[in-house]
Amino acid sequence: MPDPARCGSGTAIVHEGRWVLVDCGRGVTQRVMEAGLDLAELDAVLLTHHHSDHVSDLATLMITRWVDGAAAPTLVIAPRGPSARYARGCLDGFEDQAFYSQANADSPPRPSIAVNEFVATDDPGVVLESTRWRVTSALVDHSPIEAAVGYRIEVGGRVVAVSGDTARCVGVERLAAGADVLIHEALRSDRVSPALLEWNASARSVGELGRDLDLPWLVLTHLLPAPRRAGDEQGFVDEARATGYDGELTVARDLLRLTLR
Repeated sequence: MPDPARCGSGTAIVHEGRWVLVDCGRGVTQRVMEAGLDLAELDAVLLTHHHSDHVSDLATLMITRWVDGAAAPTLVIAPRGPSARYARGCLDGFEDQAFYSQANADSPPRPSIAVNEFVATDDPGVVLESTRWRVTSALVDHSPIEAAVGYRIEVGGRVVAVSGDTARCVGVERLAAGADVLIHEALRSDRVSPALLEWNASARSVGELGRDLDLPWLVLTHLLPAPRRAGDEQGFVDEARATGYDGELTVARDLLRLTLR
């Protein structure tokens, strides 16, 4: 929901200065700059699904990288369907005159995107592999949204799993198994309607998942309702802890930095 303290969805995974971004919702480009991330060092944007709070800032990020001097197209990885179609066309509404005099002299005439789309399945499949990154993806349960996915990001000997929006499901279990940290959306089950919990995860279900997979660290994000004070955040913690999960547990805020050592 619109909140000046909380942007749309966006999680940066950073290793030795290079980074990938999972989702790019409202205001994420501004947060990226506030975080001091080098736009030229962005290797890929990974989209989980096409809900506007996960993709609406994508064009802004592309334009900002181009204005900042990035010459190569920005790589966007997305499941086949609405996410990939949106990414491929998000700059089309800008005529060339919209970019007049904004870029460096040696930049291409307008920003561009390279979209790598993949067919998502229940079994994790590799969607990005390089000397640095290995990223796999699987379908998650955000029904009726078409082709919603999560990601497992392996880099520097560490594993980060990101759920996207989903109820607890086999796809997330497979992506998160053995991960160093799982970043998962969470709703307060005592503060939202049962209908929302049919296609989103409660803090309780995330705690159960962490307990069942013996995960060392859970990060709760995409929080509904958005916490306004420390006591509100504690409500998410209490719900997750009520399941018996005893690993590290963090409630996310904008510009939160976490380090895996």
